[in-house]
Amino acid sequence: MKKKTIVATTLSTLLVSTAILANAVKADEVETSAAVTAPSTEIVATEATTDVISTVATTASNESTTPVASSTSVITISTAETSVAPVTTVNETATATAATSPATPAVVTNASTSTNNDTVTVLHTNDVHGRMVEDDRNGVIGDALLSGIVNDYRSKGTTFVFDSGDSFQGLPISNSSKGEDMATVMNAIGFDAMTVGNHEFDFGLDQLRRLSKQINFPIITSNVYVNRVRLFQPSTIVDKTPGVDGDEVVVIGVTTPETATKTHPRNIPGVSFTDPITEVKAVVDQVESNARAEGKDYKTYIVLAHLGIDTTTPVEWRGSTLAEALSNYAPLKGKRVLVLDGHSHTLHTATYGDNVTYNQTGSYLNNVGRVIYNSDRVLSQGVITHDEAKKNYQVNPTVKAMLDEIQAKYKAESSKVVIDNSPVKLSGDRMDVRVRETNLGNVVADALLDYGQSAFTHKSNLAVTNGGGLRETIAKDKPITKGDIIAVLPFGNSVAQIQVTGQNIYDMFVKSLGSILQVDENGKNVFDENGQPLLEPSGGFLQVAGARVYYDTTLPTEKRILSINILDPETGVYKPLNTTETYYLVTNDFLAAGGDGFTMLGGPREEGPSMDSIFADYLVTANLSKYDVINPNSRTISISSANYAALTKIDEAEQPTLNTLSPVTPSDVVKELTTTKPVVSKVVTTPNGKIFFVSTTNEALKETEKVTEASAQGKVLPTTGDKSSHAGLLGLGMLLTIFGLSGKHRGKAKN
Repeated sequence: MKKKTIVATTLSTLLVSTAILANAVKADEVETSAAVTAPSTEIVATEATTDVISTVATTASNESTTPVASSTSVITISTAETSVAPVTTVNETATATAATSPATPAVVTNASTSTNNDTVTVLHTNDVHGRMVEDDRNGVIGDALLSGIVNDYRSKGTTFVFDSGDSFQGLPISNSSKGEDMATVMNAIGFDAMTVGNHEFDFGLDQLRRLSKQINFPIITSNVYVNRVRLFQPSTIVDKTPGVDGDEVVVIGVTTPETATKTHPRNIPGVSFTDPITEVKAVVDQVESNARAEGKDYKTYIVLAHLGIDTTTPVEWRGSTLAEALSNYAPLKGKRVLVLDGHSHTLHTATYGDNVTYNQTGSYLNNVGRVIYNSDRVLSQGVITHDEAKKNYQVNPTVKAMLDEIQAKYKAESSKVVIDNSPVKLSGDRMDVRVRETNLGNVVADALLDYGQSAFTHKSNLAVTNGGGLRETIAKDKPITKGDIIAVLPFGNSVAQIQVTGQNIYDMFVKSLGSILQVDENGKNVFDENGQPLLEPSGGFLQVAGARVYYDTTLPTEKRILSINILDPETGVYKPLNTTETYYLVTNDFLAAGGDGFTMLGGPREEGPSMDSIFADYLVTANLSKYDVINPNSRTISISSANYAALTKIDEAEQPTLNTLSPVTPSDVVKELTTTKPVVSKVVTTPNGKIFFVSTTNEALKETEKVTEASAQGKVLPTTGDKSSHAGLLGLGMLLTIFGLSGKHRGKAKN
């Protein structure tokens, strides 16, 4: 950089991984567990209901579509067993646990000890989200083992298998075929029926119709209409023994009206969602009317619901509210009613009145729901856990072979090139994404914010994603493949927009920037290139777009934030945060649900597709060259209070140019700030005078030393500033003295 009135001094710091956190932060959605079961245990729990203000969100478009089913028909299907031959397994030895409450029967009996020969088993899943492949690390049972469980129960007696929605969409392996591979596997398992979840629409209405024709079992829902005509049949009747009267099961489907705001509007043209309770009761009335006309008496009703029990869901749309309403519905008195629910990713069971049970298995095929009953009563209700499944059942080799083929096909698909060449390195190093702003985090956040300008009811003001959810670096001068994108975002998270207050945003950034400080082996603070103490790595460090957050790490946690400015999407102008104002934040579903300790989030939300698809689409159109600075310090801006005070005196412009700042030394850390388990780092000075710090406790040190050698041979280490970045602007005129080492550095390095 030419000398004029400014002398540029830059400390190029290469920061490599510190000791890996004891618990790696994963960007999967948080499960809210209302009841917890031990392996081999049946559970009964009571419902805890929290009222919230109800809202109505339905959509109706004038675009014409052809209906698939009439609004009044009830289909009757005699379903034979369609699965492959049973696989021999260890006999189950379940133990029953009784829970007594006003809403719960006092006695729960183990079905294995029942003397009745008419015992029926209902196995059910919900919110599988494409988890077809077994994953022990994340407790995923997988469809090969699920098929083994199903076949074991079918070999012992009458068994029904149902799914409560959000099955086809989720992980990249299922998304890559738009749910078609998942449908094939579900056919092999032999499901008897499923209902429609909100994410069943993520591939579009036409694709959902194609999937409904591909599966060989009914997909049902009573309250979804296309141009005022039901999208699918509202119910089906499953008869396992056609020659025997009275053991038929009436199955009714119902879908959350929140689908109107929990998939992209383009996916539901002309689709509307009506009141769940009203529709289910109407179907019951019609089924009972037909039964009387035919001289039949149906004793068992199963409602496949995708409603959930989230407190953010309007009370009248919750599965628990439906269960309670059905327990008081006269036409169902004396009949057995099972509500098998999904949507809220909750592990929960409850009993309503003397004839209605509610069951939800959690999510991601971590459990398989199990309800056992005979002609007299429900004998048990609960789940088969991952551990129990692994111990007591065997995989179905036929389904396992199918999954192997799907994985091989997906691997080949992942090698497809999205971009021929990346002009920049996008850093996913944990010491970048979990510590400070990085260019990879900026690209992902920009992709979210760009999507949020058109996908939701309101334009998004800002976007955030947790650093712990970014797991890989995209190399420079190499193609970017689908596999590279999945490596960056491996958890199958979906996009979500939530309504928040300015206070929520402030609290969110306090949490994000609240980590303790890094220290070296002497207990001295490790500084960044701006002379500011570096934070310890945290999966909850937020990468942002649409916000500028100035913070000083020398201050106590609750006082580190100096200012926050938020984008006005209508004007493109950044305005100071107003703590009482309403904003719209787009993020991943994990954070939207309060993951990583961001409990100030939650609240009303709209949902979109998977993050990896949004990221891929953005990469195709984005000018990646503008992300050439690894650590731009332009959005979450690390700055001393003194330099911030100088900055605020400068007239605001679209791209302000700072006057020369007087040389400063890094501020002393506030005395009350203490750390535990200090990061062991060492100071490295290369032959060309560059100073940086590396952890001595991480394997990545070896990689760092390679970079050091390259630097010594004439290659220049990446800097964190350029003409447009705050890092370069704020580094002007700074003379840094750290550990007795000092020097003036001119110019800027290329990445």
